[in-house]
Amino acid sequence: MPRDDREDFKEMELWEHLAELRTRLMRSTAYLLIGLVVGWIVYDPLQRILFNPLMHFIKADPHNQIVFRTFTGPFMLQLQVSLIAGLAIAIPLVTLELWGFIAPGLTRTERRVCQLIFPLSLFFFFLGIGTGYAIMGPSVGWFMDFFKNNPTHGVLFQDPAMYLIFMVKMLVAFGVCFQLPLVLMALSYIGIISSRTLAQQWRIGVVLCAVVAAVATPGGDPFSMFVMGVPLALLYLASIALCRVVEGFKARQEKRGTQMAYDSA
Repeated sequence: MPRDDREDFKEMELWEHLAELRTRLMRSTAYLLIGLVVGWIVYDPLQRILFNPLMHFIKADPHNQIVFRTFTGPFMLQLQVSLIAGLAIAIPLVTLELWGFIAPGLTRTERRVCQLIFPLSLFFFFLGIGTGYAIMGPSVGWFMDFFKNNPTHGVLFQDPAMYLIFMVKMLVAFGVCFQLPLVLMALSYIGIISSRTLAQQWRIGVVLCAVVAAVATPGGDPFSMFVMGVPLALLYLASIALCRVVEGFKARQEKRGTQMAYDSA
């Protein structure tokens, strides 16, 4: 191990690892509970944000209504929304706890890589959520168009939680699928793929993005697949440039290691 990689490398006993893991798990649980409480407090604006794509069509026709099937429905809906908000709030803090747990066991070079990956992972995750929310309006509109030829006048939404579940699944699917650049960058760093291969096989890559979109979208409808497949294809093309950056970083890193080995010889 090169000298600079040995610096700050900290070894711990097994019991110390377990004690620290317990502490960080307790903190992460506390973050989730705090996020749940905050989500409960700010439920009203969150509800308006999540139901905004649907409410536009509800208000368009006075015969359209949202009703709860049980008297516990409003409470369960608020609890579900609060849980979602709590998870969103806690993700960055839990990520910091995860980083604090694994960082002492990494070399300086590995820490530099992880310090880049973790922020990028959060960035792409929330970028995916934002993109998913932005297209939910057209997506809901596409579904609502099928009610125009409905023989009944108006639409009775008997279970708002079903809409919420669909909304959350779509947003999470976008957040997870938007990790594609990080996956390709990691594969490029360890040498499994290269930016040249990604550029040469871009047609196959676009087809695979379409397949992933078809599997990941909870609705399974063509419109949802299309609105997820297009951003994925664009991310794939952008990943080619990102992989080139990673390959350049790796080449400089290897050159530096070779130079250090030569100087110490």
